Amino acid sequence: MERYQKNNLIYTLEKDYVYKSSIRNVAFKNNWISIDPDGNIHVQKGYAWNGCSPKINFLDMIIGTPEGAMNPATGKPKTYHASMIHDALYQFSKDLKGKIQRRQADKVFREMLGAEKFLPADIYYAAVRMLAWQLWG
Repeated sequence: MERYQKNNLIYTLEKDYVYKSSIRNVAFKNNWISIDPDGNIHVQKGYAWNGCSPKINFLDMIIGTPEGAMNPATGKPKTYHASMIHDALYQFSKDLKGKIQRRQADKVFREMLGAEKFLPADIYYAAVRMLAWQLWG
C-alpha cells in the first residue's frame, strides 16, 4: 500500500472562497490565503488539497477518512470547505506562527463542520486535536 501523500491532491477550488471565522485581530496574506482582522479567511481559486486525512492509495482506490455526505446546497461533501480551510492553515502554519495557534485552526475546522450539520464533527475534531499536532509549523 502506498501512503497517500499531501501531493496527491483530490480537490481544487473552482472559485475564490471566503469564510468568516472566529479568529480575530490577525492580518496575513500570501498567494493562496489571507486572513483579515475581522476573521475572514480568503482562499484563492486554484488552491488544491487532499480533503480529510489520512488516506492511502490501495489498488488504485483512495481509502481513508470519509469526506461526508453531499451537501445539496453546494454539491460538495460536507467536509469540503472545512478540510480546505484547515489544510490551508496547517500548510502555512510556519508563516502564521505568532499570529494564530494550532487550537484556533482546529476550532475553525470544528465550527465549519458544525455549520454543515456534519454528525461526526466531534469525532473529526478530536482526531485532529490528538493526531495533527506533528503537522503544525
